[in-house]
Amino acid sequence: MDKITDTVTKSLTGLAHVGEMLGIHNLDPESGRIFVTGGTGIIGHRVALKLLNAGYPQVRLGTSKLELLEDMGLKGAEIAVFSWDREDTYANALKDVKSVLCTVAYTKDWQKHFPVFLDACETAGVKHFVKLSFYNPHEAFYEVPLVKMHAEMDDLLATSCATPQLDFSPFADAGVMMEAPRMNFGYTILKATHFMSNVFQFQNHEIREDKTPAKFYGASGNKGVNYVSPNDIAEVAVRVLLEPRPHYNHTYKLTGPGPITDQEVADLLSKHLNKPITYVDQPLNEFTTEIMLSGDPHWVVQDLAALEKVKSTGMEETSAFVSHDIENICGHKAQTFEEYLLDRDMMTKMELGADPALKPLKELWA
Repeated sequence: MDKITDTVTKSLTGLAHVGEMLGIHNLDPESGRIFVTGGTGIIGHRVALKLLNAGYPQVRLGTSKLELLEDMGLKGAEIAVFSWDREDTYANALKDVKSVLCTVAYTKDWQKHFPVFLDACETAGVKHFVKLSFYNPHEAFYEVPLVKMHAEMDDLLATSCATPQLDFSPFADAGVMMEAPRMNFGYTILKATHFMSNVFQFQNHEIREDKTPAKFYGASGNKGVNYVSPNDIAEVAVRVLLEPRPHYNHTYKLTGPGPITDQEVADLLSKHLNKPITYVDQPLNEFTTEIMLSGDPHWVVQDLAALEKVKSTGMEETSAFVSHDIENICGHKAQTFEEYLLDRDMMTKMELGADPALKPLKELWA
């Protein structure tokens, strides 16, 4: 009995230290082992680093290429083979997992695999499912195939996990439970607007070119765009995962603090990468043709072009577009684009830049 008591005490003491490191006061021991589906992605990378650096002992990262996560393995993460289009990898990746962070997957026909993954989570005994999604406050966003698909899967998740209701209508037997949910776990959906890191993910080659100036392209009409920092998204995800109960069956809207034009983004990137970069605004059909010629799959081209069309409406320039959920959950205001670029500690190599002689941004801006 004493050994059991000692083990429990050490576990709780360890969690208290993790909470202190992360500024979270009510860590739930039942969060258990956390599985991140996209261990190599912009958000998965940050969530894993935050958890591991704070000493959280049970972090598992999914990837189809194990060699890409060797550094995370050295930091203490478990690495599991996982691929959305290989449903046979689900069960092993979810073994003994209590909490899941489902990152945004850029996989063709992902929506066909998502219901299967939910069933695998139920079978594995998962207790909390956190899903990243897209902020879609206006019907124009549903013209983006990726956004529409995630909205549909968000509805599936919420419906599957919803608290069952008793039907007391005169046409039903008293106390008959209607449409009982299939899943026995809670969910939290994080709907984010455009990531500040998107330019690195989708136009990394263009901004790295040895040209003066380097260029990145779009069709936003240089309207104000609401970009959200991946640092803020990751912090919200970590807090929701480790302190889940207040967030069960909730959906949050994650936005940046306000609009910024893509030319202003280019000016900030110039300082970040220590090289001149300019934004080139194109007609939508020209932008679409160019990204088709770059070799991206047709479904990716559709998504990128449709997102530029949404940007060009200017709807993101209004104060009504801004949500304060990041501030309410994290206790600080959402990062600006400038603050995101200055906050280098959690960046992936892709965001940092390939030049080993690159000076720290804070020195450049001193």
